[in-house]
Amino acid sequence: MTTNPTVGHGDAEARAANLAILGETLSASCVELMADYGIEARPLSGQAAAGPPVAVLVAGVDFQGRAMRGSVALWAARDVLLQTARAAPGLDASANDLPDWTCELANQLLGRMKNKLRVYDVSLSMNVPRIIASPEVNELDAGLRYRFSCEFGALSATLDVLTASGFVLERREPDPTLVQEGDFTLL
Repeated sequence: MTTNPTVGHGDAEARAANLAILGETLSASCVELMADYGIEARPLSGQAAAGPPVAVLVAGVDFQGRAMRGSVALWAARDVLLQTARAAPGLDASANDLPDWTCELANQLLGRMKNKLRVYDVSLSMNVPRIIASPEVNELDAGLRYRFSCEFGALSATLDVLTASGFVLERREPDPTLVQEGDFTLL
């Protein structure tokens, strides 16, 4: 997570409040995303449980807005990814398709965050999701990381964010004309 060392005390408090909101948004979005695929993701507190290494895939999506930019990444065990793919309507689950499916899940995760951040008058543009390879994965440890377990294995979500000095997430009344998550619309 990138910070600006020249900011004043008030900015430090605002940054801490912003990170708390963003972290809660990331965690809730991950739990809801997994629930939509029939998986109960249970938050883990502290460090991940020790155990044998498992094969994971990591996908990330970069985003930018007026006052913040960063990346969201989804890490998941292959068994978790296979289970979500099997639960996806119209998707023929195959281990060969897991990289693309992992990118799609990361995209959906950030999309959920975008929807939740609308009440803070935050608008974000998203880039194309991508698989994150080994050297780049280590850089993700600098951001907020939330770990979860489920019956199919482990998963986690990370957020690396840079905000403009003085930026504060302030809750506003939601715009009732905006389409809500899950609503069906015809354009």
